[in-house]
Amino acid sequence: MGRVLLIASAALWLAGCGEPAGEARADGHADLACAACHQGPRGERGRATVPEARCTSCHDDGGPGAVQVATVSFPHRDHGDGGPIETTCAGCHTHASGDEPLHASVDACALCHLNDVSTGEGQSCRLCHQQPDHARLTSQGVAVSHSQLPWIEIGCVRCHYDVADPPREVPTTECSQCHEDLDRLNALAVGRDLHPIHGGLTCTACHAERTHEVNAMSSVVELVCSDCHLRVHDMDVRSETSEAIELCAQCHQGVHAAQQRLILGIRPDGATTPSSKFLAGVTCRSCHVPGPATGPQPTTAIRGQATACAGCHEQEYTRVLDWWLQGVRTRLTRTSAYLATAEGQLAEADDSVRALLISAREMVSLVESAGGHHNLELSDRLMREAIDLAVRAYRGSGRAPPRGPDLGRVPHAGLCSYCHYGTDDPWALERMPEDFHRNFMEPRR
Repeated sequence: MGRVLLIASAALWLAGCGEPAGEARADGHADLACAACHQGPRGERGRATVPEARCTSCHDDGGPGAVQVATVSFPHRDHGDGGPIETTCAGCHTHASGDEPLHASVDACALCHLNDVSTGEGQSCRLCHQQPDHARLTSQGVAVSHSQLPWIEIGCVRCHYDVADPPREVPTTECSQCHEDLDRLNALAVGRDLHPIHGGLTCTACHAERTHEVNAMSSVVELVCSDCHLRVHDMDVRSETSEAIELCAQCHQGVHAAQQRLILGIRPDGATTPSSKFLAGVTCRSCHVPGPATGPQPTTAIRGQATACAGCHEQEYTRVLDWWLQGVRTRLTRTSAYLATAEGQLAEADDSVRALLISAREMVSLVESAGGHHNLELSDRLMREAIDLAVRAYRGSGRAPPRGPDLGRVPHAGLCSYCHYGTDDPWALERMPEDFHRNFMEPRR
């Protein structure tokens, strides 16, 4: 019977495999002496082994059939059977020296599944993280529900862009914790699989800990103040530490929450429609770049630049940002005016009608706060849906709705309306070369 691995060191306390972080189960080993589980001459170094027989003498059923560790659920009994390395209880179930509680270490997971976790592909991530249902907060306090994300399209690395690959090499300094004659050890060990003769030890007794973790997140999710703010309150933010970032957050908490929400596509109703630019790999740092050669003043925040568009596309794309800003501004003015009229005329309507208007206002407010250009497609959709909700509110109150405002063309990626979003600007194809329009969807490499 192969099982999930766990460590050995001193007194064993059972903090159940799969228990959520911070929720320890009752101590199942409180009345046991250390030697009831551990054996071997290296106990004084915290390296005494826990033979498999010591575990199965009490846990003869192999433990629970299925467990959950962090966001991963998997079969527990016979876990790892048929793999290249025989798994034992002590490989994964570990605790620090002394009376620290026993817990399930996730380090062994990445070591055994190295070929899967090192690819950086979403399909490989989902072999373990099949459909995480947890919600994490961004740097601006926006809750990102992983169960709502479009997994197939987005890919895990769009946010978790730098995930550590677990090293398999074991430094000789680790060997010296137990072995004194390293020269003799090297002569005997080179070219051999040493796992069979190290049974009963946790994987991290030899291999490094924290082998599979996120090193860096997309700036869309984890904003860093110094990316845009160089000098604030007479302090050089470029040399900021984590403590300085926390200090900024005490006063400037969630100041970019709306922008994060719109780029990630988190609608007021909870549905998720990320920006196509974000899905294509564009982040805050892609557009928020220093301006002209003179650069911004130290106290001036770096803002989004139209010239950044030409970094990936042709020079003509520097005009697109102005078209987007103009188009969003015009549509927002018309949408907000229509909605304000409805709110005034239906102020005495019943709760169901007012609920429609509240939902419509939340949609418009998100676009106003975040800047519609951060997710053009969703912003346009939210404004149109807000008008539809206002129309439904009129009809729900028994009144004929006024004629809705002209919101122009819908910005469909791949069509003229995506770039030429200004409501009233004419399309003059002869102004640009034919080959430009033929290849405009292909970013410059």
